[in-house]
Amino acid sequence: MKTLKFKMTTAALALTVVACGGGSAAPKAAQPAAKKATPAASAETPKEAVIESSVTYTYNPVGKRDPFRSPLEELDRSQQNVQVTACSEPLCAWDLDQLKLVAVVTGDANPIAMVEDPAGRGHIVRRNARMGRQGGRVTQILRDSVTVTEYIPTEGKVIPNPVSLQLKQDSKRDPAYDLMQGRNWGE
Repeated sequence: MKTLKFKMTTAALALTVVACGGGSAAPKAAQPAAKKATPAASAETPKEAVIESSVTYTYNPVGKRDPFRSPLEELDRSQQNVQVTACSEPLCAWDLDQLKLVAVVTGDANPIAMVEDPAGRGHIVRRNARMGRQGGRVTQILRDSVTVTEYIPTEGKVIPNPVSLQLKQDSKRDPAYDLMQGRNWGE
C-alpha cells in the first residue's frame, strides 16, 4: 500500500514539474526528495490555485433600493409625500375642467402647450408641470391633447387618474375661406 502511495505521489509531482516548465531533468532529481516533500507539496497546492484577476468590482448604491428596509415602509413614505406636497403654482388654483387647452407645439424633444384659465390668462405648460386642484402632473403632450395625471391617495395605495384636455377646433373659420379676397369661395 505504501508503494502505491509513493508511486502516485511521485507521478503527480513529476507531472506538475513538467507542466510548470521544469523540463525532463527535474523529475529525476525530484524523486529522492519526494519522500520528504509530500507534506510540503500539499501545502503548496493552495498557493498555486489562487488566481488573481485584473478586474475589480465596485458596488454603487446610487438609485438602488436599500435591501434591509421593508418595501412597505417605502410605500408609506411615498403616500405621505403625495399627501404632504401642496401645489403652489398658478394653475393649481382651478380644476382641470375649468382650464382650456388653446395651443400645442410639438415636433420637438420638449413639446409645449398653452392653457387658458377662466380669467382669460394663458399659461405655458411643459411635461411634469403641475396643474389642477389635485396637483396633477402633465405626463403627455400630443398634437391635439394634453394628458394630466392626478394621483389620488386611498387606503393602502395611490391611484393614478389620467385626465385628457382636448384641443378645440376653431369653428368660426370656414374651411373654404379665401385669404386673398377676404371672402368665401362660394360668394
